[in-house]
Amino acid sequence: MKQVLLLRHAKSSWKHVVDDEFRPLNARGYRDAPVMAETLRGRLPDKILCSPSIRTYSTAMFYLRNRDMPLELLHLDWALYEASGDRLMRYLLALDNSWQSVWLFGHNPGLNELVELATGQAVDNIVTGARVQLQWPVKDWQALQDGQARLIGIDAPQKQ
Repeated sequence: MKQVLLLRHAKSSWKHVVDDEFRPLNARGYRDAPVMAETLRGRLPDKILCSPSIRTYSTAMFYLRNRDMPLELLHLDWALYEASGDRLMRYLLALDNSWQSVWLFGHNPGLNELVELATGQAVDNIVTGARVQLQWPVKDWQALQDGQARLIGIDAPQKQ
């Protein structure tokens, strides 16, 4: 069984005039990210894969700190920055088979596209700060197929 927890970065700020990859979290993002990190229970991942954009990396750091995970678990990769669902699926297909569970911090629309590709079902927009858990009934990442994943759950920050 292979499991992927998809995590969309928390709400980002548009008030700074910077290139997209340098946009930070906004006040709501800084409020929601630690709350979402605190509510996550269960097994720790074998690896944390993360787009290196500031907003995505910042979100991931709340999870690492909350669960007291070593920074060595975190792998930043520009291939995840605004990747399409198809590109994300190809990325998963190349993962190390010794890893059973990974967390992937990324962006929309790619995360939405990946969920729809993986499960074969349409999903509502994955809002900023949300988590989506997918599970595949396979032993090797290379055996992942479109429409094969089971959607375990979606958690989103509470609107305030």
